[in-house]
Amino acid sequence: MPRRTYLRGMSDWIGIIEDHTGVRGWGFRDGRAVSTANGLNTEAILAQLGEADVLIVAPTREAAKLPAKLLPDAGFTDLTDGKSRLPAPLRLQLVGFQQDHPNWDGVALLLTATHSYWCLISAGELVGFQPFMTPRLMTALHVPAQAHPQATAETLSRPERLAAHLAQAETDPQAMTGHLIGAELGAARAWWLGQQVAVIGPTELATSYAAGLTAQGVPTTCHDDPSPQGMIALHAALT
Repeated sequence: MPRRTYLRGMSDWIGIIEDHTGVRGWGFRDGRAVSTANGLNTEAILAQLGEADVLIVAPTREAAKLPAKLLPDAGFTDLTDGKSRLPAPLRLQLVGFQQDHPNWDGVALLLTATHSYWCLISAGELVGFQPFMTPRLMTALHVPAQAHPQATAETLSRPERLAAHLAQAETDPQAMTGHLIGAELGAARAWWLGQQVAVIGPTELATSYAAGLTAQGVPTTCHDDPSPQGMIALHAALT
């Protein structure tokens, strides 16, 4: 069960996500989000959205092993694939995407401020996932989200030359971004080859990844954060 969940049967309710980036919340009415809020903590969100039943999703100590239903019959926890862990708030994004795209099979690429997650979805289950730390490397190198397409293609074909490519592109931040993304795409080839890919994350970064995949002939689409739709589906499952 998501941490600190209070459901008292009221028609209006609030959904809140807590993770390492901060706290986000939505007010829901009649099956849709009618208000949003951001803050440092849950109390700040409730001060903005008012009083109602609250459903909070946050990373959990417990974790379910894969394969696992995106929307389980009971309990909503982190997921593990070997030593890798997918936090519950990111699982919620997959639930929301599934609600918008029922019966969709393929790879959902989740982009966060620190990691990217390649998630293989089939028949409503998460079959496997692989995280990379490319966004954190981009932050450490102070490079933008926009990537130079030629640099992406160059390192995708020769990912073992990433360090050399970065050294050659020190005066071109967008090329450095392209080299980093290209190295990841090369390492993740087994995840996208022969698949359709849905990229979910900040627009500029998602566009950079999508451009690299499209150049390889991969059917690719970009999507905004589907967390509100995930909240609606999880709330319905719990009530």
